[in-house]
Amino acid sequence: MSAIHGMLGESLALLYLLVAAGSYLRRRRGGLPGWLTGIAHALLAAQVLIGVTLFVRAPGAITWWHPVTGLLALAALGLTVLLRPRLGRADATAVTGLVVAVLVLTAVVIARSR
Repeated sequence: MSAIHGMLGESLALLYLLVAAGSYLRRRRGGLPGWLTGIAHALLAAQVLIGVTLFVRAPGAITWWHPVTGLLALAALGLTVLLRPRLGRADATAVTGLVVAVLVLTAVVIARSR
């Protein structure tokens, strides 16, 4: 399960960079389809659930900063709701995707440095 968690984390960093870029590039057409960003969000939720399970089973295996950044990445999805009135749907999704990608990448770097 640890290997799946690692591979999914690295994939999510790339996926959210693609969500950010795709949303930005398609901003004139309303951004990416909702089902596409929904899949990315569901994978992130599954990743955090797997990570919390692994952390509860072996809390000493990783520094506590790793799960904190993962939970922050999940919480950062709420930025879309806050930014949407100011930026519009597509730009809010792009900014949120970039923030989530940075947080996921930070969690990956923390895990690899251990």
